[in-house]
Amino acid sequence: RAYSRYSRDAVVLLGQMIRLGRINQKLTVAELAERADVSRGLIQRIERGDPGCSIGAAFEVATIVGIRLFR
Repeated sequence: RAYSRYSRDAVVLLGQMIRLGRINQKLTVAELAERADVSRGLIQRIERGDPGCSIGAAFEVATIVGIRLFR
């Protein structure tokens, strides 16, 4: 599937924010995956900005690391 440049950039930015949040909380990929009840591979894909990841999983992971999605 082709995604717009805006969508791709947004997914990459969210992934970067999640990675920084995870690092700031001193969580490993495995620890975050366990807390979110997803695989380590999915966490890695989310952090890389893979647009094929479930938005629900990405939002849950973002919430766990303290990212406020909507204000």
